[in-house]
Order: sequence, then C-alpha cells, then structure tokens
Amino acid sequence: MSEAQHGEKRRIGFFVSAELEGVYREIAGLLGIAWSGNSDDEMSSDFDVILVDGISLARLTELTLSYSDSDSGRPHEDKPLILVCGPVSGENPDLRLKTLPFHLGQEGTRLLMEGRDYTEKNVSEPSLDLMLEELRKVLRREVRNYIELPPIPWGYSYAMTLTHDIDILSLKEMPIARTFLGYFYRSSVLNWKRWRARKVQTLEFSRTLWEMVRTWTAKAGMGQDVWQRALPMLLALEKRLGVRSSLYFMPMPGKAGILPETLKLFKDNDNDSGNPKNDAYDQARESAPANRASFYDVTKHQALLDTLEDGGWEAGVHGIDAWHDVQAAQAEHDRISQLTGQNEIGVRMHWLYFQSPDSFKALEEGGFLYDATFGYNEVVGFRAGTLQPYHPLNCQTLWELPLHIQDGALMGEEYLDLNREDAFNKAKPILAWAKRFGGAVSLLWHNQSFTAPRFWGEVYERLIDQGKTDGAWIAVPRDVLRWFNLRRKCEVDLSIEGTHWQVRCVISDQDLIPPTSLQIPPVRVRLYIDPRRVLAVSVPYEVGEGYLDFPVQALVTLEVEGEG
Repeated sequence: MSEAQHGEKRRIGFFVSAELEGVYREIAGLLGIAWSGNSDDEMSSDFDVILVDGISLARLTELTLSYSDSDSGRPHEDKPLILVCGPVSGENPDLRLKTLPFHLGQEGTRLLMEGRDYTEKNVSEPSLDLMLEELRKVLRREVRNYIELPPIPWGYSYAMTLTHDIDILSLKEMPIARTFLGYFYRSSVLNWKRWRARKVQTLEFSRTLWEMVRTWTAKAGMGQDVWQRALPMLLALEKRLGVRSSLYFMPMPGKAGILPETLKLFKDNDNDSGNPKNDAYDQARESAPANRASFYDVTKHQALLDTLEDGGWEAGVHGIDAWHDVQAAQAEHDRISQLTGQNEIGVRMHWLYFQSPDSFKALEEGGFLYDATFGYNEVVGFRAGTLQPYHPLNCQTLWELPLHIQDGALMGEEYLDLNREDAFNKAKPILAWAKRFGGAVSLLWHNQSFTAPRFWGEVYERLIDQGKTDGAWIAVPRDVLRWFNLRRKCEVDLSIEGTHWQVRCVISDQDLIPPTSLQIPPVRVRLYIDPRRVLAVSVPYEVGEGYLDFPVQALVTLEVEGEG
C-alpha cells in the first residue's frame, strides 16, 4: 500500500504585501479554500500554487533553493507555480511563473469596498466572479486532487433572498404632501401614459382610478387604502408560493436624516478649518428631502412583527442615519431588535445611502449581522462584482449581502421604465449567472409595488418561479448567511492510502452548527478527479465535468481506481 498523503488544504499558498492581505483572505473565503502563507517563514515546497501580489520576486529565493537540482533533483515542471495576481517587482528566473491578465488584489479591493458606478461598462456581469473563475481554472489544473467548497448549498443550484423595503404602510397615515399627492399623480397622469404604452392593462388602469376614490374615503376614516392592503397581499402571495422574505422597517418616524452630500461638505469644512461642529451642522443633519421620512411608528406594529417572525419571515431595519453614525446605527438596530426579540438583525439603508468605508464600520459597530445596501437604484447588476455575500475588508463580523435586482430600477419611470415582460427578461440573466457561479441572488420589491398603480408583483412572482425551476434555495438572509458562515468555517482534509481515500470535514466553531429545525442545507465539497475513476462513495454524490460533489460529513470515504 502506498504512503498516505495528508495536508491537501495547504496546497495553495498566498504571498502578498501587507496592505493586500485583507483582500486576499477574503478572496480565499470567496473561493472556498483555506488561507495559507503570507510570510517568508511559511513559504514552503508543500505548495502546488503560490499567489503573489505586491511583493518582490527576489524574496522567493529560499523557495527557489528548496527546488534546486542539487537539493531535490526535481525537474522545473514540479516546482510550484508562482501565480502573479498583480504588480510585483524584482526578478527570479528560476521560478515557474504565470501572470493573470488582471490585478486581482487592486480590483478586488475596489469592488468589495467601493463597488462600480452604475454608469460603468458591463455592470450586468459579475466581474469579480469572472476573475475568480479564471483563477480557479489555474488551481484546478495545477493542484492535484484540488478540493474547494463552492458557494452552492448541497441539494440546490444557488441561493435566493427576497427582500422588501417598507417605506410606507398606509397612505392614510401620511400628510397631504409630496408623497401622498405623488400617488395620485402616478395613478392618473403617469398611469395613463403607461396604459398608452401598454405597460398596464385597461382593467388595471380602471382599477387604479377606482382606488384613487377609495383612498380619499380611507383618508376620511372609511375602509383601507390601497397601500394599506399591499403588505397583506404580499405576505399572502409568499405564503402561497411557499417562500419567505426579509422586510426592512423604518425605525424612527418623521425623520428624514442627512444627505451624503451635506455630510461630506461639513466633513471637508471641519478638516480644512479645524472648527468644531456648530448649529448649522446640527440643522443640516436633517437636510434630506422631507419625503425620505416615514410616517408610521413601527413600535405600534408589534403584532405584525410577531406574526412575521413566528411565520418564518425576517424583520430588519430600513436605516435612516445608520450609514454614517454609530450611535444612530445602534439605536436603529436596537429599536427593531427589541421588538422582534432577535439580535441577528439586517439593514438596508433608505434610498441606498452609503459611504464606504465608513458605513461598513458604523453598521458593524452598531451591531448588525449584515447590510443589504450595496446595489443600484438605476439598473440591475453587480455593484460589488459578485453574487456572494462577503465581509467588507475593514470589518470582522459584518456581512455584506449585495443587492442585484430592484423593482424600481426595472420598471420605475425615473430609470429603465420597462414593461413587465422586458423587466423579467432584463433580470433573468442575473439568475443565469447564479446558476453558473452559485452565490445568493438578492431581490428587492417594495410592498406598494404589488398594488395599484404599479402592478409589479407579476415580475416578482415570475422571478421566484424561475428560481424554483433553476433549483434555487429560497431562504431569508439570516439563514443564507448562516450557511455561508458554515462554509467559511469548514476545514477539509484529504488523505490517500492506495485506492482508499478519506475526506475529513471539520467545522472549526461548533457553535456555528445550526439546530436541525432550521433546515440549513449542508455545505458542498467539490473534489476535482476523473469521476470514471471513482468506484464507490460513502455518501450521496453528484458527478460534474471533471469533478465529484458531495455534502460535508465528518468523514467521507471513496474507493478510487489507480494512483492518487
């Protein structure tokens, strides 16, 4: 019997500059591989591939010597591949080098922290995931019996999260001002234009006119207005479809918050003059447009929040000032946490206000489990360049759950202004990318989108149906992030003795293992091997092109034909 081979998780090393270590640790997490190396002492001949970025190749002299003919007698092609992922200096002709056609560290940092502007080219493509796929191709070719944990829950093709920003619960509670009057403008003038453009049906246009009348009677205290009926309609739809979602509630009534432009102006002035904040600054803190404020008091909807949490939905924060102020973040988190009894609270900033990197840190220090703001109001696509949740580089615990598809971007008159068929076809490729790479597609549909005058619920339902057809795991963000956290903490090791292979899987933090009642699917293990060589596997498995997938277990055994 041949000698056992151990330590497969150390077959890939990282040797990058100190300022890039954070992004490469995150890249390792996105790849589903272990982090190893990043110091001269840890560079060894055990690695098949070493990723380098921002360093001098001359620092790899010791590695070169360990593979010299005089010491090992190993040929050049058996030397580890030095994969150049970004700018490096110096020379070392004895190394076996390959250079990627992009700067992974620099671009990864930009995407995960700043993101792409919606005007940039190809924002509808997950640029970071495409770069990681090019990297994986090299690793699969160079690392023998390469193992990874793909971002695909076992039993599914990808994850999907459904989310709703609850800006308004009822027209009745609003003053007769911009938003209230805007509803009538949209229901009459704009909806007439949409009817002429065949974006709403004649029956829907007629219903919208009737709802305008009912809204005035509801304002007078008789019956419910159209947006008051929207949330029950949404919940009934999801219950019928057998799915659940996250609903983000405004934590403080009547508060518009501060504009990002105003905050930057006063920060710049403070930096230039050194003057402390003054009364003008305090007034400017409430300088966002008045219609950004909500007019419902979430504390008066305790029964609704209880119903949501008990029914499998998730209540979160639709933040006002949490994006720039730690105290505000804590207050907004605690308001919803106390009402729901949940500490794992997510947030999406109202109007997608955000300022990286400060916003990430404020939300983490405010106690949030995740942020779901990183997306676009204007288009659908990939601001962070990825389908995967990730940890911002200046955070330890906060997850960023990127936003990919928003109803207003697709069908709002200010943005793409598509009809329902075109809107579905515009959003559907996002799901196709997820089917290719895995990850978690995030949808945002406002509660008032399910009723007059919008009637956008049809597109939402079709996207859910498409996700089900694709085999997606549709779950609330809290559960999806539990799965991704399990994936990050899972350690996998392969040992080979003759034809007997063993894959050991360990969760490094047992507290992360969820109760079985949560029904979190297992993490997926992918072993790159010719499936025709595999004679038997101790667990259910799936065969792909050049690989074998199986669920994480404490021990998985395989009988494999031929040499390891």
